Amino acid sequence: MKSILYLILTSVFVIGISAQTKPDQMSIEIIPKQKQKINIFKPTIVGVPTVNPHNGLFKCSDGEIRHYADDGFLYSKNNGLTWLFKSFSDDESLTGRRPLAVNPKTGTALRMVSGGSGTSIYRSVGGSDGSYYRKKISDVIISNVMIRPAYFLPSGKAVLFAGQTTQRPYQIAIFRSVDDGITWTTTVLPHGPAFEVTPPHLGTRWQNWCLEPTIVELNDGRVWLLARTSQDEHYECFSNDAGVTWSEWQPSRFYGTLTMPTLLRLEDGRIVLFWSNSTPLPEIDLANASVSESVKEGLFEDVFTNRDVYHAAISEDDGNTWIGFREVRLNPYRNASNYGDMATADFSVHQGQALELPDNKILVAHGQDEKIRALVIFDVDWLYETRRKSSFENDLDDWSTFKYIKGIVGHCTYNRVDGAKLISHPDKSNAQVLQIQHSIDNNLVFDKDGAVWNFPAAIDGIFTTRIKLIPGGGGAQICLIDRWFNPTDPVVADYAMYVLKIPGDGNLGNNITLTPGQWYDLTFSWNNSQSSDCKLSIDGTLVDLKLPNIRPSINGISYVHFQALSENEDLKGFLIESVEGGKK
Repeated sequence: MKSILYLILTSVFVIGISAQTKPDQMSIEIIPKQKQKINIFKPTIVGVPTVNPHNGLFKCSDGEIRHYADDGFLYSKNNGLTWLFKSFSDDESLTGRRPLAVNPKTGTALRMVSGGSGTSIYRSVGGSDGSYYRKKISDVIISNVMIRPAYFLPSGKAVLFAGQTTQRPYQIAIFRSVDDGITWTTTVLPHGPAFEVTPPHLGTRWQNWCLEPTIVELNDGRVWLLARTSQDEHYECFSNDAGVTWSEWQPSRFYGTLTMPTLLRLEDGRIVLFWSNSTPLPEIDLANASVSESVKEGLFEDVFTNRDVYHAAISEDDGNTWIGFREVRLNPYRNASNYGDMATADFSVHQGQALELPDNKILVAHGQDEKIRALVIFDVDWLYETRRKSSFENDLDDWSTFKYIKGIVGHCTYNRVDGAKLISHPDKSNAQVLQIQHSIDNNLVFDKDGAVWNFPAAIDGIFTTRIKLIPGGGGAQICLIDRWFNPTDPVVADYAMYVLKIPGDGNLGNNITLTPGQWYDLTFSWNNSQSSDCKLSIDGTLVDLKLPNIRPSINGISYVHFQALSENEDLKGFLIESVEGGKK
């Protein structure tokens, strides 16, 4: 059994080191404190899964939480605050221990496997630790790697589980039982749309069609299925008859490309969505790239540029409106110069699974590579915060500023370099400001400095930043937008809700000028991110300059994206002292 290392970032844990079954192996064990209250508000890492954490989480009837792996499981007896590892015995490992779901009304436990001649279930009427029997339920084969747990409809009408077929074009298969998992029917949905090469893209994406589905039953009886795609949005479909028939695929309101969405219904009826609310760089022409022909044709992965951020949002009205759109976690290695060389697998924070804890908390397991995986706890009320601000007190922990080095390396990645950098504040001691420049570098995919920062989503919102143009600099571009874009993205202004371009001399027109060398507070105010213009105030005074709504956003604005404006080299640029954004 491979050794286990748990990274615990809170101060309440007691750590002990004990010998394992093999004398040459040691591991750190976290000794749990029973009945410990969860005093956590913002997302906090409490453990590290041993496998990709999209289908291993499970909560036992006695409150114990487990995260299953191939050789055993992590377990916590104090609501996820501390974790231990238990190895499977030989007979246990043969029954397959993930993904696991239990019918809350009957106690029947189900685990699914697929491959070979079809798809099978392990079923136990004795609960999660009971005796299982295996039964083939379909000739349809789905990807065994990405199977999600079964979903028992709260209405009790059926149990569903879904996964993507292994043949291209990938399709989602729905397995359905109305007798608590004894007999099953299978429905294979039509495949979703393929990615089409249109501007600003110069090449194709990995064709996923629709896969990695997540399911929740709505209060009106419909079943909602949300899926990963190769498009800029997740796609969705609905069933009005508990999973027998399904509507056609359509784009959802949620952005996300080649990443996994996860829905969680809370006990009070609210729905939480976990996903990567991000858009990758425009696709490059791979004709002369050192990749296989299959990659050039979109049959396999090429490079991922949108998997460094993981989000959450919550709905109180069954998915009609959503609150939050907040970053649960940024990739801690997002600025690493050897990023691609570090990866042993997909080096990202996407893919996840979540469950509800006591004390208004949620536990989410997410991430892929062993260096990035995490078990994270946060308070649901964190999603309801309405404002956020930053003056770089914690450096760039909350910011994305990196640039990509040309050339795909490792597993579908680019190596990276630092982009915008913090420097000492020119006018205040013990303070920092962010300098954004444009240093020409033909070794980079795109070389303009940029900086990306998240705040609570606002349909009616306000954003303030304090900036200074440096004399002789090339100016600034400020975009207000509803998702994460790469700091260096060359077309972000085409997708933003509002854009302010400040030339190097500070002349905004209408007799409005930001004098280089002086600090200014810029305040952006909008009443409806779907339609209204954005008003601009400078140092508290409303000016005669309205920013038109370039693209409507049903979700509200949740990001500011700064970037150097000049296409020419600009080694002076502009400075950012502070930011604050959110609802009015």
